Amino acid sequence: MWGLTGQLVAILVWAAHLGVAEDAQARDRARSAKTVSPGISAPLPPRRPVELTHGRPSQASTPTAQTTPAPAEPQALIGPPACFGTFSERGGIALPAASESGSGACAIAEPVTFRAISMPDGSKVELDSSFTVTCAFAVEILDWVREDLPGIVAHEDGKLTGITGVGGHACRPRNGVAGAQISEHATGNALDVFGLRLADGRTVSLVRTDANTRSLRERLKTSACARFRTVLGPGSDPSHKDHLHLDMRQRPRDYKICQWNID
Repeated sequence: MWGLTGQLVAILVWAAHLGVAEDAQARDRARSAKTVSPGISAPLPPRRPVELTHGRPSQASTPTAQTTPAPAEPQALIGPPACFGTFSERGGIALPAASESGSGACAIAEPVTFRAISMPDGSKVELDSSFTVTCAFAVEILDWVREDLPGIVAHEDGKLTGITGVGGHACRPRNGVAGAQISEHATGNALDVFGLRLADGRTVSLVRTDANTRSLRERLKTSACARFRTVLGPGSDPSHKDHLHLDMRQRPRDYKICQWNID
C-alpha cells in the first residue's frame, strides 16, 4: 500500500518540477525576444537633402554666385578725345573748361582753356591771362609757340618765357562794329597777342616801331603768315594798330590774308 502511494507522490513531484522548468524557459525566451543582439545594428534611413528641408536652397549653404562689376563710365574729356590727346602731347596744360563758352552764333565747338605751355626743353611759357579757343585752334597755337618762337627769339640772344596781351573768345561782331559779320573770336577761332616776354626781363612789342626788334618782328611775320590763315597787325586797319590778330578762318580757294607792316 505504501509502495503505491510512494510512487504516486514521486510522479506528482516530478510533474511539478517539469512545469516550473518549462515556465522558466518560457520567461527566458520572452526576454530574449525583447533584446536586440549587440552584434547586429539596424541601418539608419538616409538624411533628407538640405535643399528639400524648406522647399528651397538655404542661403547659408548655397555658394554665392560671383558677379563681374559693370565697367565704369568713361570720364568726360575737354574737346574730342583725339584732339584733347594731341593738345596734351603738344604741351598744352588744360584748365577746367570755361563755365560760359557761348551759345548760338557765339558757341565754341570743343573748347579748351589754358594759360601755360610746356616747352620741349621742359620749361614753361606763361600767358598773362587764360583764354578759351577751339581745341583744333589751340593745337595750331601750341605748334607756333613751341616750334617757331624759340628759334626766332634766340636770334636776339633771348629765351621765351611769356606772351602778353593774350585774348581769345569774345562774343562780338568783327572789329566791334555793330551789324558787322561775327568775329572769329566769337567762335573761339582767333588769338590776339601784344608782345613776347624774355628770360632777361625784356618785353618785345610786336606792334611798336623799334629798330632793335625789327629783324625779330620780320621773322615773326614770316612764321605767323605761314602758320595762320589770317594775320592782321599795324597797317591792316585801325582796329589792329595796337595788337596782332591771328585766326584760322576758312575762305574759298584757301585764300589767306597777311597784313602786318613792319616799321
